[in-house]
Amino acid sequence: MNWKQYILFAVLFVCLPAVAQKKVSQPKEKPFTVVIDAGHGGQDPGAVGNIVQEKKLNLDVSLLLGKMIETECPDVKVCYTRKTDVFLTLQERANFVNKNNADLFICIHTNASESRDAVGAETFVLGIDKMASNLNVAMRENAVMLLEENYETTYQGFDPNSIDSYIMFELMQDQYIDRSLQFATLVQQQFVSGLKRADRGVRQAGFWVLHKSACPSVLIEMGFISNRDEEIYLASKDGKEQITTAIFNAFVAYKNAMDKKAGKTPTAQPKEMKRAESAPQTENPDSMTAPVESAQPEVVQPVEPTQPEAQVQPAEPVKRPVYRVQIFAASRVVKAGDAAFKGLKNCKYTRDGNFYKYTYGEETTFERAAQLQKQLKSKFPDCFVVAFLDDKQIPVKEARRLSDTK
Repeated sequence: MNWKQYILFAVLFVCLPAVAQKKVSQPKEKPFTVVIDAGHGGQDPGAVGNIVQEKKLNLDVSLLLGKMIETECPDVKVCYTRKTDVFLTLQERANFVNKNNADLFICIHTNASESRDAVGAETFVLGIDKMASNLNVAMRENAVMLLEENYETTYQGFDPNSIDSYIMFELMQDQYIDRSLQFATLVQQQFVSGLKRADRGVRQAGFWVLHKSACPSVLIEMGFISNRDEEIYLASKDGKEQITTAIFNAFVAYKNAMDKKAGKTPTAQPKEMKRAESAPQTENPDSMTAPVESAQPEVVQPVEPTQPEAQVQPAEPVKRPVYRVQIFAASRVVKAGDAAFKGLKNCKYTRDGNFYKYTYGEETTFERAAQLQKQLKSKFPDCFVVAFLDDKQIPVKEARRLSDTK
């Protein structure tokens, strides 16, 4: 054996064990993944109070919760459906959950009611319940579908305003229901024992976003924006921090239970609850009127004043396909000259379920409407082209076909 052979043998002797070790090493374990969903956003404000919109409350608490988990639970991967004021469809939110192979899905929402006395927190899991209040909450949250073009196709014929559509949830067997109920119960326990909130309980309802998410999932209604005192509490720094801490402590308890079941040593610790005067209480929350969209004035950022103009009128029926640009939707009629229009005049609205859809412009061709949409993007980033025939909104694709045949 010459010197070259000796060197080759020595190299193989040193390197082969390392290569073999690399081949037999175990793959890295998937981290526990939680997806946090701030309900509503963009053109969809959710419920509207006197001082704040639901979409902002939801986002503030979602970001606080995610940051708290990331700081205190380094072994957990946190994903957000949105971190800014953008519009996402219910299907996009569910798709995001499944794409990230989530272990837990937490939807953050804020409630509203016709009754100004309604207060308290409640946590929902997927299912169907005969109580009208539960069904009304689900209808209100699912109604965001109506803001989408061709929603009937996207949601397979599901009509958020039809009671018959909710029968499907009664026939479903959700494989994640036990763990969903476990986490929902922990959330309510934290709200009640930790914050002394009025307990509206753990409930079941037919939420599309929970139905399409393949993991344990809950939808948390933090409180009532329609109640003056509770809105002030929810919008305050202390209120947001308390709500966030309560949900975090429930998450820690749930995660630790999952770790113990898997034979792992729990590492996360609950945070001390910051005590403060909580929101108003009620002796019998179930006696309240079923939650619906609030009719309070929408809070918007101030802009330069505009000249007074006539009251905004409902869109008049048209006899041929026309195209408009939808700039936003609201749960009430917004008066002409309101800052929400950002200086635009002659805007129109059409009502769709619980929403009033506001549009600008009226073009006879899609190309000109698309050009108008481009011009409006700086003021209304989520605006999009819609089409109408007579007084009925129709798919843009159908309108373009009809325009070509006229």
